[in-house]
Order: sequence, then C-alpha cells, then structure tokens
Amino acid sequence: MSRIIVAGAGHGGLSAAAKLSAAGHSVTVFEKGKEEEIGHDWQDRFTFSILSDTLGIQETQLQDTIWNYRGDCAFISPSKNKRIAINYNDEERQKIMWRKPLLRMLKDHAKACGTEFRFETPVLAPVISGRRITGIATEDREIEADLVIDAAGVFSPLRTKLPKYFFIEPQPSRGDIFYAYRAYYKKTIDIIPEYPFEIYLRHNGDQGLSWFYTDDNAVDILIGRIDPLSQSGIDALIGQFRTEHPWFNDEIIHGGQNAYIPVRRPLTLMVADGYAAIGDSAFMTTPMNGMGIDLSLLAGDLLADTVLHAKTDHFTADVLWEYNRDFHMLYGYAAAKNAGLKNALLSLPSQGVDFLFEQDVIQASDLSGAGKNTNLVSLFGKLARGLHNPPYFAAVLKGLLQGSKASGLYQTPPLCYDLQQIQKWDQKIRSLDIVVPKL
Repeated sequence: MSRIIVAGAGHGGLSAAAKLSAAGHSVTVFEKGKEEEIGHDWQDRFTFSILSDTLGIQETQLQDTIWNYRGDCAFISPSKNKRIAINYNDEERQKIMWRKPLLRMLKDHAKACGTEFRFETPVLAPVISGRRITGIATEDREIEADLVIDAAGVFSPLRTKLPKYFFIEPQPSRGDIFYAYRAYYKKTIDIIPEYPFEIYLRHNGDQGLSWFYTDDNAVDILIGRIDPLSQSGIDALIGQFRTEHPWFNDEIIHGGQNAYIPVRRPLTLMVADGYAAIGDSAFMTTPMNGMGIDLSLLAGDLLADTVLHAKTDHFTADVLWEYNRDFHMLYGYAAAKNAGLKNALLSLPSQGVDFLFEQDVIQASDLSGAGKNTNLVSLFGKLARGLHNPPYFAAVLKGLLQGSKASGLYQTPPLCYDLQQIQKWDQKIRSLDIVVPKL
C-alpha cells in the first residue's frame, strides 16, 4: 500500500484520489481552504459522461438544479461592428454546472472510497531528498509520501519551488494566464437575447476578453486580462456593460471573485521522481476559453491507472512518464493547437482583430473549433480574404500553423522517460510558442 499525498482539492486531484483510495492506497488530500468553501462560486462547462466513465458517478445523480444548457453564443470584434455567431444543435449544446456542488460530489465520492482530507492546511513547499520529491511541508511539519500529486493551482507552491534540475517549467509566461474577475448579477428584466452568450475579444482594446451571459435568473460577467486587473477598471467595465445591457443591477448573487485561469498549452514535462502535476498545476485547460474540468478529470483517471499498473511503491519519473505521455497523445495535443491562435489574436492590435473579423479570415469554425481549420482548402480561402492586409493575415496564419505543428509534436512524445530526448522534444515545442508582446 502506497502513501500518496494530493496537494489541493481540485477536480483532477480528487478524481485520482478516489480511484487510488478505492484500490487500497493510503491517500490524503491537503487543502488550504475550508471544506465548505472549496470551489469557485460559478458555473463552467464539462462533459457529464466523463464522471460515469472515470468514476462511476451517473449523470442521473446530477440534479437539474445544479446544471443547465448554455445558450448560443456570438464572438464580438473589438469595434463591436462584427459578430461571429455560433449556433449549437441539440447534440452539441454545452452543459454547464455549478463548480461548488460538483467539487462537493467529487470530495464526497473520494471520502466514500477511503480518501482522508486535511482542510485549512496549506502546502508550502516540496520536501526533496537527493533528486526525488519525498513529501510536502506544511506550516507545522513535513509529511512523507511515496507520491505527491500536485493539484495546487497555477502558482503551485510545489511546482514553482522545484529545483531547476527537474526541468519542469516553474512559472507561466506573460499571456499564459488570465487575471479574471467573475460575478453573477441580479437580473431585473425578463429578457433572453438571441445570442445569450456574448464574448468580446480585445474588449476596450485590452489584451484579453470579456463575456456577458444572460440566463433565466442572472447575468454572468467575466473579465479576463493577461495583466493584473484593478478594481477601478473592473467597476468601469461593469458600468459599461450595464449601459449596453440595461437588464441587471449591482446586486451580486454569485461569485464576485478574482481568480487565475491558465490559458496556455499544458506542461510538456509534468512528472519527476515521486511527483506528478495535474489540473491547473499542469495548465490543463483549453487556451481559448480557460475551461479545464474535462481535461483534469481525464488526467486524474490516467494518472490513477498509471499508478495502479505500476505495481510498485517507488514511483520514479520512468514509471510516471506513461501518464505524461498518454495525456498529451490523447488530450494535450488539442490544447496545444488552440494556444497558437489564442496567442496570435492577443498579439494583434485591436484594428488587426477587427480586420480578421470583417474579412472573414477568422470564422465560427476557428473560434469554436480552437484553430482546427489548417487544411489547404481552408487556408487558401483565408489567403484570398486576408490579402487586403498581409501583416494581420500573416499573424493569424502563423498562429494556426504554429499551433498545428505544436499539436503534432504533442502527439509524438518520447516513448520512454529519457530526459535528454524529452528536453529536445520540449525545445522544439517551445520554439513554436508565440510570445505575446505588451501593446
């Protein structure tokens, strides 16, 4: 029986904890927050069937009071003169669920499987012996473990404090995260627009996006920027939204929180001797929208399977590489493709994004499909429309092609944990990254 520590009560960590506990391992989750407060007080999209496929939690257990269908959406250009609408059919329509009850369900399931929890216990740093992570440090003691699963978030106190010789990327770069504010305001007029979900790119010229979603009972506003937000800036944008959408007041009924949301490709290397990163700690989100519940739950299942297949208490990087490799081949490659287009759009001035919208260089299939249109027919069509302004077209073409190349590399990682080969693979991927300048 192995001693396993999960740092942080996130979706992926709880998914892995439940499966490992059920198999007889001794698993303890250390969470800095209070038990009743874990999870953001907002809704997000994920694929409900993943719960039954990975944990045996049936969709019928999800009460309809904690989820609903998201309406059709429209991406809006910086000038607000052009909208790109996305209409979902019944099979594709997104389901969204409140995060707090979802995490409570995952926590309760892990407890039923035998997982122990230590709430209000921040993890401060990894404990390292030689070149192996052997446990965690809390405020009052060090706790040993055979494996530490890092689910402690974007600025994880574990990943950011690993020595350089582990070659795990410690800090995100500019443009890799959104500094986000999200709140649900009380709705005062019974109205549902044709496109309830509006997404504003380069909103007010800022590098980032905002969204405005009108549901039956509330208005959901998100403001995400790649530079820190000020309270005065948030207040000004809320006031502007209220002028343009006069059907909500200033009463916050959910949320009102600031958060860090990763919007980049996943870590290439996310394991070491005695260590595996998961969820936001490994940047497992879709870069265009920051959604990461699906990827985290799937990663938790993969990591647990890797541990169970190993049949050892000595979890070396060689053993854990199976999880790292398989995640990228199955899921990480799609997020890598998505990141190229996202960084290209963030790197353009507002008039550049307006041009791409107005000339139909960027279309609904690009925005909903995360930069999937890189076939020759699609690219020639974009070329014909984009030649009116070659620099802007070249920027978005670069984003699409760089993302496609990165995606291909994510699908072909080294088969075994060979640090020299992994570094070469990682450098090829890094060479394709588009650095987001400050405009």
